[in-house]
Amino acid sequence: MTTTQQLRRAGLRTLTAAAACLFLAAAAPAAAQAAPHIAAMRAGGTITCQEVDADLPGVFGRECDNGQWGPLSDFTLTDANSGDSYRCENGWGEGNLWVRGNDCVPAN
Repeated sequence: MTTTQQLRRAGLRTLTAAAACLFLAAAAPAAAQAAPHIAAMRAGGTITCQEVDADLPGVFGRECDNGQWGPLSDFTLTDANSGDSYRCENGWGEGNLWVRGNDCVPAN
């Protein structure tokens, strides 16, 4: 391979890496703006469910007013029928289908 070919390939690799860096630099602010909004929606607040089964420290709710899918943290799970509430450190939500709370304690 000649020196010219080596320089050309090195230049193409450098241009490709620079383009990737520019793309990531442009995409990072948009991701940073979206991340706090998502985190704020998933952390804190009260979720009310039509049916709640508590087997402390775990709590499971069905038919909930939670619009989030994925991890939850520092939230209160409330039974719409009895009014019982449980403060949970973390959990998981499957939208309006169900919510599971872990490390929960009675809130009322």
